[in-house]
Amino acid sequence: MKITQAVPAYTGRSYLETRINRDNPAYAAVAEKAGAGTTISIGSQKVVITQRQGDGSYRTYFGFAVPADFFSAGGGVNLADIEATRRLLLSDQFYGGWADEYEELIRHSTDLRAWPLHSLSAGDMGWKSVPGLTLVGDAAHLSVPNGEGVNLAMLDALELVTKIVQHGIENVDAAVQEYETDMFARGSGSISDGESMANVMFSEGPQPMLDLMRSFGVDF
Repeated sequence: MKITQAVPAYTGRSYLETRINRDNPAYAAVAEKAGAGTTISIGSQKVVITQRQGDGSYRTYFGFAVPADFFSAGGGVNLADIEATRRLLLSDQFYGGWADEYEELIRHSTDLRAWPLHSLSAGDMGWKSVPGLTLVGDAAHLSVPNGEGVNLAMLDALELVTKIVQHGIENVDAAVQEYETDMFARGSGSISDGESMANVMFSEGPQPMLDLMRSFGVDF
């Protein structure tokens, strides 16, 4: 049984995830720059995001605009061939000409994994409630990354449980309908925020990101 006919669409952008472990020659340089947090570099409609993980390793996302099938079997890019993928990333089409630290990061990247970015549209939020079924998190309101995905999924779950407790299990369908009404608004906002964030992240230069940070009260 389908709850909604909405289907996520490819956004035209993809992330290529890599990992820098403690024994990697690039680890010290990455750790010095990212520390215990996250670094984001933006330029030429591309992005590089590096995040420290719980085990001390660093996960990096190289983001760029490519066709939907770029990393599929028919797209011509074989991620199992790590050296070929590194050469591609170092080409002028991608990060060739970026600072040495980024080229070194690419040369030592491992555990390559593709993440084509898909999203629902804000207009997809809303469906006729189906007795006994509902959706939470990305299943309900998939968006491009906006920093709130897991947070919103946990909030959905909490709100759903709260409604069920308020209405009682014998009135679960009423609880679900009330939850969905609020969730549609949250989901629509998250999708719109994700689209806006993607436009900032994949901008030609850093100014849109600086402007966004200033809007949060960060002074440079």
